[in-house]
Amino acid sequence: MGIESVEKFVVEKLKELWQAMENLWGQFLEWFDKIFPPETRGEKLHHWLQIALPIAIAGVVLSLLLYCCYKCCCKCGGGRRVKMMKAPGRNCTMARPAFEANPKSYFRNLRAHPGDQLC
Repeated sequence: MGIESVEKFVVEKLKELWQAMENLWGQFLEWFDKIFPPETRGEKLHHWLQIALPIAIAGVVLSLLLYCCYKCCCKCGGGRRVKMMKAPGRNCTMARPAFEANPKSYFRNLRAHPGDQLC
């Protein structure tokens, strides 16, 4: 299978995709004309906009409120999550702030107790 045959295959598939998209767009336009006939389209769209806009605004505001409440109040009982890391020289994880606060003492303790795998 040469490059020319691959190119021909890709071009064929792209043509098929383009034709399918045209058919889909045509079906959408037919459906839209059926629901909103051209004679009364302006009135119907205005009516639906008056109904849908307040509902959409309320949905967005409610979503933002719930998102903010979740981010501020609901994580880990109101506190922030602690970043964890693999403990150097051990087979466990530990809190990153505990290590970053005093890495010198961590390694001194690790060397003093080399067989200790507890965190």
